[in-house]
Amino acid sequence: MNPRQRSSRYGFAVHFAAGAASVILLIVALVQGMPPFLEYALGASLLVILILHARMGFALGRLQSEVEIMRRLSARSSETAPIAAREAASALTAPANASLSEKEATMLQRVRDAIESGRIDLYLQPIVSLPQRKPRYFEAFSRLRDAEGKVLKPIDYLDAAESANKIGVIDNMILMRCIQALREERKRAPRLAVFCNLSPATIYDTDFFNQFTDYLEANADLAPNLIFEFTYPAIQTMHPRVQENLSAIARKGFEFSIDHVHSIDLDWEGLKAKNFRFAKAPSSLLLAAGRGDEASVAKLRAFRKRLSDVGVDLIAEKIEFENHMPEILALGIDYGQGNLFGAARPAEFYLGDHAPNGDRAAA
Repeated sequence: MNPRQRSSRYGFAVHFAAGAASVILLIVALVQGMPPFLEYALGASLLVILILHARMGFALGRLQSEVEIMRRLSARSSETAPIAAREAASALTAPANASLSEKEATMLQRVRDAIESGRIDLYLQPIVSLPQRKPRYFEAFSRLRDAEGKVLKPIDYLDAAESANKIGVIDNMILMRCIQALREERKRAPRLAVFCNLSPATIYDTDFFNQFTDYLEANADLAPNLIFEFTYPAIQTMHPRVQENLSAIARKGFEFSIDHVHSIDLDWEGLKAKNFRFAKAPSSLLLAAGRGDEASVAKLRAFRKRLSDVGVDLIAEKIEFENHMPEILALGIDYGQGNLFGAARPAEFYLGDHAPNGDRAAA
């Protein structure tokens, strides 16, 4: 049953119940000697019905918004003609002038099947507080599975998607599926907060990003659970319209993170003003600065104080080895991320009943 059918049937049922309760309440009011508690009970039941109607209306509205975005994505992804008959019927059809090998065409078909069949799994990697190493956040990743259950990593289909000029469509559809999965996980881990990457293809797709902004504005309840992550190069080259969309999202309470930081000398005050609360820097960059001469160390300390004063939390990422931890802790880093603390695994691994080291409680 589609959202409109559900809305119609639900609306008819609620309106019937409300009308029946109103008629009974009116009769009760006219009849002498009717116990007051019965009037109160009928009045309360009518109020509950109306509240449920309003809540379901909001829920159906959000669902319709999400379905509309997915519908437009699917329509855009199939707007061009197929390369040949054997490659037809693909929602990720490549333009007619694209030059795809048979292997690339097959890979695109597997990607399309995985998306259409909902075989998109949510993976999480912990971001831990230092020095406690307690999970505070997670970074979200999406993994596609083909019909045989094999995981399709981005490296597997990136070349084919770029050749067909469809990487943006894939990124956008995976992003929406990822948010759907997060909404489900929030039911068992209400305090779960995750970093969700917005790829350059998504950011530069102004048509989609406008719709996505509208969707987030209608789903502001997700704000405590979603932190959107952008690369620094993408931030530098953002179109003014995209920056306006970011401002609209920030006003709804959504916070941002920046990664691919290549230098500690950035406009951190300006980023904070745009609601960037987190910054990710490779541990190698921080360690190199901490191992330099006195001037480099002093500069790093000034950088840490500046971030603290601005209100941006620093995350040292790609921490792989235990013997690096004494140096990292000496730098006063707020958070750490890397395989040392946990690799990216299916969400069930960290949120399930048997999550290791109490991760489920931390989430």
